[in-house]
Amino acid sequence: MGVSGSKGNRRMKHEFLAHSSRDEAADFAARMAVGVLSAAIEESGKASFMVSGGSSPAPVFDRLAHTDMAWSRVTVGLVDERWVSPDDPASNEQLVRRHLLIGKAGAAGFVPMKTAAKTAAAAVADRNLAYGPHSDPIDLILLGMGNDGHTASWFPKASGLKSAMHAKHGEVVAAIDATGCPVAGDLTERLTLTGPAIIDSDAAILLIFGEDKRDVLNAALKSEPDDRPIRFAVDGLGPRLTIIWAP
Repeated sequence: MGVSGSKGNRRMKHEFLAHSSRDEAADFAARMAVGVLSAAIEESGKASFMVSGGSSPAPVFDRLAHTDMAWSRVTVGLVDERWVSPDDPASNEQLVRRHLLIGKAGAAGFVPMKTAAKTAAAAVADRNLAYGPHSDPIDLILLGMGNDGHTASWFPKASGLKSAMHAKHGEVVAAIDATGCPVAGDLTERLTLTGPAIIDSDAAILLIFGEDKRDVLNAALKSEPDDRPIRFAVDGLGPRLTIIWAP
């Protein structure tokens, strides 16, 4: 895979859907996810679903967890992860296990990013082996966006950002050091999906809430990708990206 992959016309625009409430937006995102994943299962017998952490996707997870679907044929993975124990409140894995991998969706497979390795960088090779089979391509990816215009762990000015966004040799997971990036806080050691893994996805949802986030997105679309990396994902995914927003 590569940034110049052949998935769709990258000059075509994404779809932006504004909803009147966050509940309505979460309902729509969950229905879309079920439709995309079910279609992938019907076509190939399996589906991969990469998800983000944070507060925005939790209501979507809550809806999906109790939805009838062939979950045993779905593999869930993470878009990114802080290098903390899975029982840490900041762990994206913990969020997914508590909100998504329960009920009916508990039958899905799960591929963690956090390992027993001492550092995120030391886990890159192993996690590339683990995530590679489920990222060729990803059937559906659920993205979020921070107030600094980051998505995944692509923080502006972070160490490793360019090599993660422009990864080569089929790499789908990369390490990021977000030291000095205010939005990252003290948890600066991260693993993240790479640019090729994200923008070659068959379908993507970007879920954002609030007028502030809409303003950040609009500003990002006029900025350089290194300054607000969400633009790299938006431009790369093109018409395969659906942006779902609510006030």
